[in-house]
Amino acid sequence: MKYPGFKFGLLAVLCVLAGISAASAALAPLDNFKTVSANAGTVSVMSVNDNYPISVDQAKDSIRVFVSDLTVDPVLEGTGSYPIGNYYYFSLNGSMFYVNQNSGVVEFAYVSENAPDSDVINFNHDQAYAKATAYATAKYDGFASMNWKLITDKVDEYTNYKYNRTSQQYESYVVKTYEFTLREEKSRVLTPNLIHIAVNPATGAISEWTGVNRMITVSLAPTTSLSDATKTAEDYYSGYINVDHVDGYLAVVIRSQNVENLAWVVKVSGTYKYNNQYEESEMAIVDAQTGKVIGSSWSDIWPEDVYQ
Repeated sequence: MKYPGFKFGLLAVLCVLAGISAASAALAPLDNFKTVSANAGTVSVMSVNDNYPISVDQAKDSIRVFVSDLTVDPVLEGTGSYPIGNYYYFSLNGSMFYVNQNSGVVEFAYVSENAPDSDVINFNHDQAYAKATAYATAKYDGFASMNWKLITDKVDEYTNYKYNRTSQQYESYVVKTYEFTLREEKSRVLTPNLIHIAVNPATGAISEWTGVNRMITVSLAPTTSLSDATKTAEDYYSGYINVDHVDGYLAVVIRSQNVENLAWVVKVSGTYKYNNQYEESEMAIVDAQTGKVIGSSWSDIWPEDVYQ
């Protein structure tokens, strides 16, 4: 089985390159990340669908527009790929920006100066959500006209550490942040189009952004029913799970380099067959047209591998 946790390790590397704390960033990191010289003028990278990528200068202009400051000079740190595309990766005053090489859109951003650094909450939930949706309206083309389902709505809490020079010890402190994830829904089908926003509860500032918008290229009408898909998933794991519960939902998911599938994303729960004291939970991604299993983990599909 694959485990998506390895991606956090990659993110930690990227954060170190950008000079920020990995514990405070929840961006989707890039597979096959490759650093380049900071003064490189251009980078030759195969882009999505074999089209020529935008230039580094064009990508820099996208970041300038995104941050509403035409005077900044982002530094190219490297390139990388993800199932949804190829990216230029830039740093800017400790912040990170991923620019899609094909569209020129800033699809991932971590703004270090806005990152929370305490458990102070000055903005309540509704105020934070209003900040998030206002930001999405400004940054995501067509946001207001699309139908969104709220996937994540929570106050995330984690522990950071800082060095106390007096005691010469590292001391822990709690950090809180609002996390909102919205996924487009069409004809009762979740699409790969997604927005993720982190809001600093103390200042109301946006510290993290994900905004992915893709054309849907597959039919939204399944030829395999949910009952058939759940039966397929149950059979798939019957060898080592005593199945107690199976449920699923219909979604357009992306696998390698923008390959879309209409699929039933099915969760199979039960106990381990060889020792029923242990609970087991597994995923099966069932193609909604062919009825075949095309994946067996969150990590096999976007956006479930990062945002569930």
